[in-house]
Amino acid sequence: MNGIQECWIAIVEIPWKEILSGVLTFLYSIAHYAGMLVVYLLRQVLPAAKVPDDLVDPIGYLALLTAFINLVEVTKKIAWIVIIVGWALILVRIILGLLGY
Repeated sequence: MNGIQECWIAIVEIPWKEILSGVLTFLYSIAHYAGMLVVYLLRQVLPAAKVPDDLVDPIGYLALLTAFINLVEVTKKIAWIVIIVGWALILVRIILGLLGY
């Protein structure tokens, strides 16, 4: 080796535009199908309701946003439950230590 070290550096180009395009296409597809489902369910419940076809995508995006916000709220509640249980277990451990266990 003679004290010589070789170092290889590979420059990798990340195709950000293609990745962003794929993510946005995926989100659009989910929103479009969610909108179609909401409109379908609305037509089943209220057959007389006239929902224009150009509202399918906005309804889908709002449904997707609503689901995301609900998911965040549920996650936040679960996090608080974990934190409270964690503190309770720590307090129990401290009390047990004080009692000599």
